[in-house]
Amino acid sequence: MTVPLNPPSADLEEPPPPTGRVLTVGLVGVGLVLTAFVFGLATGAPRRGFDTHPWDGVRMLLSAVGLFLAGCAASMRPGWFGGWLCGAAAGLLGYGLGAPPPYGTAWYSVPPRDWFAAVPNSWDSVQLFFGVAGAVGLVGAVLTRLPKRAAYVLALSWTAYHFAGILSAVTNPPPTPWLSDVYWKSVAKPYLQFAYMNNAYQFYSPDPGPACELWVCFEYRRPGAEDDLDAPKDCEWAIIPRRRTHYQDPLGLTYYRRLSLTENVAQYHPPGYVPLATEQQQALARRQREEQLVPRMGWSNEVERRVPNDLVTRHILPSFARHLAAEHAQPGKELKSIKVYRTLHMITTLPQFRGYQVGSAGPTNPTSPYNPGLYLPYFQGEFTPDGKLVDSTEALLYWLVPIFPTPAGPAPLDRDEYRKNGGFARYFTDNVSKHAGCQMPTEEFFP
Repeated sequence: MTVPLNPPSADLEEPPPPTGRVLTVGLVGVGLVLTAFVFGLATGAPRRGFDTHPWDGVRMLLSAVGLFLAGCAASMRPGWFGGWLCGAAAGLLGYGLGAPPPYGTAWYSVPPRDWFAAVPNSWDSVQLFFGVAGAVGLVGAVLTRLPKRAAYVLALSWTAYHFAGILSAVTNPPPTPWLSDVYWKSVAKPYLQFAYMNNAYQFYSPDPGPACELWVCFEYRRPGAEDDLDAPKDCEWAIIPRRRTHYQDPLGLTYYRRLSLTENVAQYHPPGYVPLATEQQQALARRQREEQLVPRMGWSNEVERRVPNDLVTRHILPSFARHLAAEHAQPGKELKSIKVYRTLHMITTLPQFRGYQVGSAGPTNPTSPYNPGLYLPYFQGEFTPDGKLVDSTEALLYWLVPIFPTPAGPAPLDRDEYRKNGGFARYFTDNVSKHAGCQMPTEEFFP
């Protein structure tokens, strides 16, 4: 026989903490974030740009602990608006305040704006997180003062806003419906950009297109040493991104962020752009003079020479060069120049991957995704460590520097045969190393 248990008495439930205790925890958290804010002003932390400061770590620690305590206050008594307001204050102090951002594309022609925040400007992504936490605190405080029915209506409205924003992003590429374009630009854009849901989700199928890498050659020399054209160059190569080097966390965030950064270089002039006839003739004449050093693929000029747009040439590439110069500085050496190659990594087709050549008499060896013939390097220029283009009339500037297969017989069956027979040097002609004047590491490429 089952004896029914009496429901637990309300007296046995733990009562919520008193509002005084909740307020004390929340104000301690706000006080820590405020301390980080004042500490940044007192130590003269940079207000513009994203330069680091010696006390950034201390400010970040104070802000993180402060926001955590403010969040604890909200969780201690979720039905009381005071805890939520403490979280909002901590988040907004961490996010900061300052001049409004430049409108449209004016941001890359005006000086950086002043910005004051508890979280250092060098932690800009964390600043954004604090701002969202502050907004959540304000919304939570409002919900505690609303009737339950009104709270449900607000939650449903937010859900509708969320999915309508995704729909506007999906339908935004041309031809764009007028309503979708207006909603995306005027209503949903800030939220979609923060949540990274502003993509159209249309270019992954059926053909995603090639990814982009940066091959960067750094040339060094001893301080005060004179250039000797006959002496071997002191060089170092960096390939960005590479899974073996940049896949540093379980989710691969460090790798995929670098992959996204390299895609920013792959921006060209619009389809209707037509350069001056004189400019085209001069670029072609310079390329023809280099034909003996680096032969062409035999494709059209429009394919073999891809000129980036002004944003890339004037701002993105110089910025990348300055950052790479700081990252790859070596003690006791002077960084002389930085050569940048934007490399398209073509995707293998299904017949290539399966080892079947269309129109041939029979099957062939499968093509590895890392086959050197799938890489198309375009020279983006030689830069000084401060980001200045060395020569705007360089013969191969924005031209394809191809990697040619050599007539070395059939492709190897596996990696062991590839290395045993001489590897990359036997099966391919490396024009990138020839053009850069420095041997590129080729052990990663396997056909």
